Amino acid sequence: MRLLAGTLALILLCSCSSDAADAPPPVTYAEKDRPAEAKRLLTGRDWYRHAVFYEVNIRSFQDADGDGIGDLKGLISRLDDLQALGVDALWLMPMYPTPFVDSGYDIADYRDINRDYGALADFDELLSKAHARGIRVMVDLVLNHTSDQHAWFTESRSSKTNPKADWYIWRDTPGDPNIGCGTVNDTFGKDAWKLDPTRNQYYFHRFYAGQPDLNYRNPEVVQATLDVAKFWLDRGVDGFRCDVIALLYESKDGCDFIPETQEYIRKLRALLDGYPDRVMVAESTDYSGSSAYYGTGKDMFHMAFNFQYGYLWGLPFAGNAAKNVARPFEDSAKKNPEGAQDGLVIGSHDVNRAFVAAREIESRWLRAAFVQLTMPGTPYIYYGEELALRPGTQVVVDGRDSARTPMLWSKAAGFGFTTGKPWIAFGAEPEKTNLEVEKADPKSTYSFYRKLLSVRRGREAFGGGALQILAADDPTVLFYTRASSDETYVMVVGMDEDDGHTATVAGANLPGDGQLLFGEGALVREGSAAKVTIPAAGTAIFRVR
Repeated sequence: MRLLAGTLALILLCSCSSDAADAPPPVTYAEKDRPAEAKRLLTGRDWYRHAVFYEVNIRSFQDADGDGIGDLKGLISRLDDLQALGVDALWLMPMYPTPFVDSGYDIADYRDINRDYGALADFDELLSKAHARGIRVMVDLVLNHTSDQHAWFTESRSSKTNPKADWYIWRDTPGDPNIGCGTVNDTFGKDAWKLDPTRNQYYFHRFYAGQPDLNYRNPEVVQATLDVAKFWLDRGVDGFRCDVIALLYESKDGCDFIPETQEYIRKLRALLDGYPDRVMVAESTDYSGSSAYYGTGKDMFHMAFNFQYGYLWGLPFAGNAAKNVARPFEDSAKKNPEGAQDGLVIGSHDVNRAFVAAREIESRWLRAAFVQLTMPGTPYIYYGEELALRPGTQVVVDGRDSARTPMLWSKAAGFGFTTGKPWIAFGAEPEKTNLEVEKADPKSTYSFYRKLLSVRRGREAFGGGALQILAADDPTVLFYTRASSDETYVMVVGMDEDDGHTATVAGANLPGDGQLLFGEGALVREGSAAKVTIPAAGTAIFRVR
């Protein structure tokens, strides 16, 4: 029996060896020095096209002093973790002094740091240490309104004749026929006018009553807010995310991105252009696209958030799922002027955790991230998305707090965020979705992100390459290419969550067979067509040139 078993084993070994010898070798292409390529692409005025941004809620990111509130020193201590993930730039939520009526978007002093987070010296240290790692820093610029505790408003409300009396919008009655808008939504109340007992007049606010709108029809306000931007540019920030920038001016016909607001944006862009390699991104209020925010492509925003993509992942997937996911990118390619670049977001501080938006289906969330990181546009990762953080239930300010819970770093007490009591309770399942656990699991969300970001890094096609979306004979297969002058990549996404796919793409005219760089599957040429195989809910990147 032992002799027979040995003979069979030898026969099988020879057979397998013969099959292996007959199989064609895997397709490979000459590789570049990717670290050198990344350095080249992330240097100069177009760096943002190739960068991966990461939104940080300082309050919830890392507490260094044990008071339960994240701070700048804590963020500094995590820069190596962010670098290891593959982050190129930070977007910091407001770090200014605030009464925290709107989670810091009610600013009491534009030129200082919230004492909970540290001091200006700590911010300078963050800039220095981030830049030393090749990580740029963008800050939130909130110019539509201030806190009612800002010195400007304190002076403005003191009388009708003080030097800043006209810096806010004051009326004797609660309303104005020349202002055709109210509060942004019911979260901020239904009445946009608040009686101030000191001045005995009503002031206008589109957000909470503690956030009075600035009067941009006063040239002094225009100059003062441009001076705020200059203060931070002089300090060394790499740019601004401009909060609700479309709402600066009001008119009787509306208040959203009217011509006067666009003219202010051009002034802000001219200021930025006086500093090398600075950029600004708009929080768009147009959920159908962002093309209006670019102007000529050179005179307004470098980037604007395109929100319509992120919302798709909460919809039921039907037979046309691939076409629906592709549509926002096709629309941008048609509408955006040359030089424009969409900012791609899935989750943020204003909506529920993206994992929930993806119906709490892990494979759906991973596919959303895959498309975000491989389609045209600059990706913005909201802190914790790389761990698929779950939402919380405690409300401190309003319902948006579900997405503002502390970052989870380890299995230790306080999950590595704090040694004290956190300012808000942790989200669900913290023992499963912390960095320590996910780093050790090669199949975790974190491992998916880190591998995908590694493949993306130093490949020009993903930052500025041409997009071609091709129709497969299976409508649940999303098939698209990104190409630079000398490299072409094919991305495949299986939108069906139950069954694998073998699909044919007619007229693909690929320059070569596919070298698998990420995910699972196979891609071969069949004349002018391409044949792709991918597992259920799968994703893959192939290099074909």
